[in-house]
Amino acid sequence: MATILYLPSDNGLVDRFCEVLNYTIPGKPFAICHTLEELSRQLRDPQSIVKVAVLCVMDKEEIEGITALGEVIENVKLIFILAYDDRETIMMAHRLRPRYITWLDSDFRNVAGVLKRLVALYDDPSQSGEKGRHMPKRSARRDSFTLGEKEAGLYG
Repeated sequence: MATILYLPSDNGLVDRFCEVLNYTIPGKPFAICHTLEELSRQLRDPQSIVKVAVLCVMDKEEIEGITALGEVIENVKLIFILAYDDRETIMMAHRLRPRYITWLDSDFRNVAGVLKRLVALYDDPSQSGEKGRHMPKRSARRDSFTLGEKEAGLYG
């Protein structure tokens, strides 16, 4: 499992969000964590290589708990859904360098769109690299500065 959803309360948010995700990214399995302990355990599990996480933060204690995960969450691409837009919470979220931040009362289609792109970039099991980007393979060519453009093979 390489994508985690941290949705702390089961107040209809899980169903609403999963419905949007199943429509946007059909067939993609997600691990859903409801507590910070579950999230920590999932991130520390050597069998699960987590690349992307959507974190729904309901209060400052949760963002502090997520920040306390430190090194474990350092290489995970994050999307935050914040319950409050106070300055301190936003600053704490930005310290973790998320790819996207939105608020709880927003439409989740934007989150699903960003998640779809992140999953395509970083969660492709066929890629062996850290980022998993789809980079075209190029054949090696001689440096055009040394040989000139014609000798480097740029013009026939």
